Amino acid sequence: MAGWPTKENKIHDNLRNRLGNTTKWLKCLQINLQHSRLATDNLLKIIDEEDVDVVSIQEPYNIGSTIGGIPRTYTVISAGEGKNRAAIVIKSKQLDAILITQISDEDATVVELH
Repeated sequence: MAGWPTKENKIHDNLRNRLGNTTKWLKCLQINLQHSRLATDNLLKIIDEEDVDVVSIQEPYNIGSTIGGIPRTYTVISAGEGKNRAAIVIKSKQLDAILITQISDEDATVVELH
């Protein structure tokens, strides 16, 4: 796909800052799944193929009041009671995420990443 970074056309894996420290690029993706299980399955393929670290999801696939279709090896963060209409999915276990509860609800999930 044109425009999607791949191993062949990725310019930088790492960025060296002014102090000489190396920083890994963080790959993020945003998607509206329209509550679809099939779209969720396709998202998981894209996450693996493109090595995506963090995904912001609108209208995730829900099973009851929980977000479904995401493997337990991923971190899924959402806020509020009842059906969630927004979530953050984190693939990398090297990232720590803190939910900002003061400004998160069923429609908006805000996290701080470390």
